[in-house]
Amino acid sequence: MKREFTKKKGLSPVITTVLLIVLVIVIIGIIFLWFRGMVEEGVTKFGKNIQLVCGDVNFDVSYSSDSGIINIVNNGNIPLYSVNLKISTAGNFETKELKELVSQSSEPWPDKGLNQGKTFSGDIQSYVGDATTITVLPILIGTSTSGKKWYACGGEYGKEIQIQ
Repeated sequence: MKREFTKKKGLSPVITTVLLIVLVIVIIGIIFLWFRGMVEEGVTKFGKNIQLVCGDVNFDVSYSSDSGIINIVNNGNIPLYSVNLKISTAGNFETKELKELVSQSSEPWPDKGLNQGKTFSGDIQSYVGDATTITVLPILIGTSTSGKKWYACGGEYGKEIQIQ
């Protein structure tokens, strides 16, 4: 009985080495992007982490359903760069920045923000629709290693308005 041996060809060592190097580079890139997404750049205001400054923000909000005018008064000593409006309807919500909503109105949001003791009034009736509540969330501006950055404070720092 005669046995036949066939030559099986595989990848050459050079190609195998190149493939392994490319695989390692891809894995390192994925780990780098994952780690970079987990580490936030530190933003500070008044020498404190900006997340801690959110607790010191003091402002009042009122809304007139008849006229559609929202009034915001900054009672604290921390300027509000802008505010987000979380407009809630039955089982749904949408977040919009007030600065963008009133940019075309007769009284736009102040360019430098709402400083201590200042007041803002703006018409948002066309954006409210059939909302049940509006939550006003402060946006602060702080500094980081890459310059000025804004930071939207969380829901626990917001003021909720019930719409009739």
